[in-house]
Amino acid sequence: MPNYIRNQVYGGIYFFTLVTYNRRPFFSEKSSADILLNAIKQTQNRNPFDLIAYCLLYDHLHLLIGLPYEDNSFSQKVRSIKRSTTLGIRKLLGKPGLIIWQNRFWEHTIRDEEDFKNHLDYVHYNPVKHGYVNDYADWAWSSYHQCYIDEPKLAGIDPESMGENNRCFGE
Repeated sequence: MPNYIRNQVYGGIYFFTLVTYNRRPFFSEKSSADILLNAIKQTQNRNPFDLIAYCLLYDHLHLLIGLPYEDNSFSQKVRSIKRSTTLGIRKLLGKPGLIIWQNRFWEHTIRDEEDFKNHLDYVHYNPVKHGYVNDYADWAWSSYHQCYIDEPKLAGIDPESMGENNRCFGE
């Protein structure tokens, strides 16, 4: 088995893409999406991190998180989210051996403010990119409203800012 080297920075900000096994659309049902969102909250309560942004699509999840200053263990957090989600969906569907996730995940360490903005935009642009909705605000399973509407602390999304960097988002 290959030994992947992860860039583990104490207090770092990371972008993740987690993809379902064989791209199965496990999260097309609200009940499964709720299980995943609850798994994120439970993991955050047990092993704190700042959930900056997220977007859940039918077959993958994007997360943008910040670690506490003394923490560099993002792999534990991702593993916990995936495990809790898997157990919850197996129970929901009555299929104890069901495989929910691909074994690995895509991780990117945010380098600077521009990189942060590009990834934040990408998280919220994703349902439009995949053709699920025409407007970011219409997608129920993302942090778009928290970031831009309910607590407007960010400028609007600029899809053009992604340009040539489209390959660095893990899908």
